[in-house]
Amino acid sequence: MEEIEQHWLYALSAPMAALNGASYTAATYYEPADDDATDLQKWWGISNRRQLLDMLPMADDGHATEVSNAYWQAARCLPSEWHDALEQLNPRQRIQYQFAYRTLGDCGPGGVRAWDLGRMGFLLRSGLRKGYVSADESLWLQGRLALRARHYYNNWNTYLAGYIYGKALWNCSDSSDDELAQELARQGGEHWNRCILNNLRKGAGELLASLPWDLPLNLPERPDTLEEDAWS
Repeated sequence: MEEIEQHWLYALSAPMAALNGASYTAATYYEPADDDATDLQKWWGISNRRQLLDMLPMADDGHATEVSNAYWQAARCLPSEWHDALEQLNPRQRIQYQFAYRTLGDCGPGGVRAWDLGRMGFLLRSGLRKGYVSADESLWLQGRLALRARHYYNNWNTYLAGYIYGKALWNCSDSSDDELAQELARQGGEHWNRCILNNLRKGAGELLASLPWDLPLNLPERPDTLEEDAWS
């Protein structure tokens, strides 16, 4: 793959790089000369190849699925239908649906799928650094993430918005039903959300502008070294 194509794949995990001060363009997340500050065992329970590969299905069935129907309904319902849909929900679901309705214009019907896709991209880059996957395996699997990202989003702005809104929902996942709406309203001022946005703007703005969303990606063939049951 050309360097620009590889950079496109790594940009899927740009919000994670912005959060952790990692590289936006290094295949191994952090530059090879830099210390590896990722602790996959502590935060993800990953200490080997099998555990990493077993985590990748989260790209499809991760946290975003909790609100995927909310975004689907928000994008398609007429105002009267939307009101009827809300009436059938429990209080927590109603708050989630209202959140989807408010944020739909920024992230589109793909909703917060980017939250899961971006984190899986981070795991593949970090996994390369730790020797859990090969370079070709990492690129090919990130290519599978890219196919999903382009299905759900139509530009970098909607993708990044989907990631941030997904993180906001995750930040509030332990909030009670009574607290959820208020906690979600506070997420715009949450410290780490602001750090990600500021760091992306300062450190990745030019890079993302140079990577067309529809850039052709000449992905490698599926590596023979990948297990038959590996996520794809």
